[in-house]
Amino acid sequence: MRKLQPWGALLLVLPLFSEGGENRKVQEILRFTLGETPEEVARLIGRPSHLDDSVPGYQSWQYEPPAEESGDDNSAPAWFVCLRTGTRQVVSVTRNFDKAQDVDALFPVAQTEVHHWPSASDRQFSVRVRRISEDALLLAMGTARAGERTSQLILIRRSALKTFMPWLAEQME
Repeated sequence: MRKLQPWGALLLVLPLFSEGGENRKVQEILRFTLGETPEEVARLIGRPSHLDDSVPGYQSWQYEPPAEESGDDNSAPAWFVCLRTGTRQVVSVTRNFDKAQDVDALFPVAQTEVHHWPSASDRQFSVRVRRISEDALLLAMGTARAGERTSQLILIRRSALKTFMPWLAEQME
């Protein structure tokens, strides 16, 4: 067996770093199942930097962007976790990115539907939808096909669509 030179080993692992950076970033949302307790969410991504309970019946946990992402006072939270206040049930987990990301690996064509707001005939905004479980959907906001990048992924309970995205709930019936 031929011995690999130290620089040869580096050449073997470089593709893992170059392909995995953004991919790992978008894959992080799949750590969630929406079955987590608030304590489990805190263990996964820490305590929120901001709490908002201005919407009756819901509380949002908002997280500052990580150091490697740019952000300012007008930037959306990097992570946004929505909970029902009465049950403390996680309703959705949103990941906002500072730069649009390639999310094609999360949306295999055979498992993905595309919907448009306000309707299929009046396409002003598109979303790719993948069913993760009976009540969990993964959404790539603003994308209609492979190759289109997004700056927002949402993992949401299908049962919550009527409240937060009624147009999408109606189209998925």
